[in-house]
Amino acid sequence: MLNANFFTYWYLYLPSLVLAVFIYLLLGRLVLSPFLRADNTVMRVLAAVTDPVVRTIGAITPRVVPSSLVIVFAVMWLLSARILLHQALIARRMFG
Repeated sequence: MLNANFFTYWYLYLPSLVLAVFIYLLLGRLVLSPFLRADNTVMRVLAAVTDPVVRTIGAITPRVVPSSLVIVFAVMWLLSARILLHQALIARRMFG
């Protein structure tokens, strides 16, 4: 069940939830890519959903880095953003 903290700090919980969803989707894409071909329906859906994140991280990553490593970097950046959101939530609870 959702408690009062969720409704109080929804503006911190919802972005954290979205980041977690993208992290899991990127991990699924990374794990399934060696086993499924690129024209598979599952891989096409995963690629379509996660491509905006991968392209954004790919824009700041050197071109020498392979595409699978760009996905790993995307997971790390999203995980870092999620940790920062949790730190903001803790700080907000302390001072708010």
